[in-house]
Amino acid sequence: MFHFLTNSSVRQNRYRGVISLLLVFPLLLTDVSLQKSWGWGRGHKLIRTWAVSQLPAWQKKLLRPEDWQHLQSDYTSLQDAHAGGKSPHLDKYCLPPARLSLHDVGSIEASLPDMQWYIQQTLDHLARNETDEAMKFLGVLCHWNEDPGCPCAHSSPINEATLRRLLPPTAGLANKNYLFGYGGIADIGKYTLPEEPYRPQLLGTTIPEAAARIYQHQRLLRAHAAALIIPLVQAEIAGNADQADLHRQTAALYNAKHVADILYNLFCLQEKRFAIEEVEALKTQPLTAWEPDTKMQMISHPYYVTPFLINQSLDAGRKLHPLAFASEPETETTISHGIGMGTPYTLNYKIGPGSVFDRLTCRVGLHPTAGASGKVAFAIIVNGVVTAKTKFLTPADKPEVIDVSLPETDIVTLGLQTIPHPESNPLHNLAVWGEPDLIRAEHVPFRLDH
Repeated sequence: MFHFLTNSSVRQNRYRGVISLLLVFPLLLTDVSLQKSWGWGRGHKLIRTWAVSQLPAWQKKLLRPEDWQHLQSDYTSLQDAHAGGKSPHLDKYCLPPARLSLHDVGSIEASLPDMQWYIQQTLDHLARNETDEAMKFLGVLCHWNEDPGCPCAHSSPINEATLRRLLPPTAGLANKNYLFGYGGIADIGKYTLPEEPYRPQLLGTTIPEAAARIYQHQRLLRAHAAALIIPLVQAEIAGNADQADLHRQTAALYNAKHVADILYNLFCLQEKRFAIEEVEALKTQPLTAWEPDTKMQMISHPYYVTPFLINQSLDAGRKLHPLAFASEPETETTISHGIGMGTPYTLNYKIGPGSVFDRLTCRVGLHPTAGASGKVAFAIIVNGVVTAKTKFLTPADKPEVIDVSLPETDIVTLGLQTIPHPESNPLHNLAVWGEPDLIRAEHVPFRLDH
């Protein structure tokens, strides 16, 4: 409640006006924020056109030239036109069941149902020969997977104010945003996409499998774009327009390959046509290809700052080493991928839908640089339940094989846990998760393309 200090009617009216403005202002801000696109501008059409150009000839023949043109140009930003509720005729395409943001990377719980919904809607309309409707749903899905690839607010791990403090703008950039697409620096310049060949990748032979990997790649796309933010800002500060455009091109090209994969997969699903070698490649997938759902935390030395490393390990002096097991001679084994980890720590992942992968396999043990006092147990936690646990392993012990079943829940939570022995030395507890792989459930593809 507001308490006025004067009975003056003039001042009361003034206060009432201020209060009214304060009440309305957040609504105005909300409406403005919804109407702005903080991602690609013209980049949407560049990305979409390049992605379509990479599709195989048999897929390009599925649609009329005007349908491809609608997808590449007219239906690139339907959710932008719909933002703020100003285009209710687009509700049909822009209000999916989970109703999350159609510009950002959302939670797996909300994203997977919506991604499956967009794929299903597109396929259903194509099956009814309602191609123009199908292109609208597909256009929204592509835009949702284009925005996080822009080095701007959609992918930034920090906010505008912090970034400007770390990299103070020059006088010429003082009135420009670093992160926000329109009025910022992420999607300006004269960048283009190179005419280089790319073979789109199959992501799945079912709608749930395709959605799972689209979401996985969308998160990787955001991480890739975030890594380009500081180099792009530095190039702009230095006045190096060519270098800045190179960073924009790098982001847009990576993004375009992701969109090409989405389009390719959707038309493979439509035609129930899959290449044998591509289906074979889906049988296993390294867990290291997924972005963890975990928070960094301080643990014992030497991993006290970084609790885990992908494809590397630390020694007691914090020097980096390739992954290996202490009990295996270097000449006899090679760990192609894995995780180096300190203790105690639990590295968490969320995978879904649960029907896509039915097992997780890996080998665990201590690193060759672990000390004699190293002693660690390894556990796998699935949906909050410990489903596998080793004995306490020392550097002299051979690595143990872990093979656990995964449930068919909507979302599968995985935890890779290291447990130090109470009498062990943290500096000697250099744990290794060797080749953690997700094993694909046995799907039956509709038809293999020989």
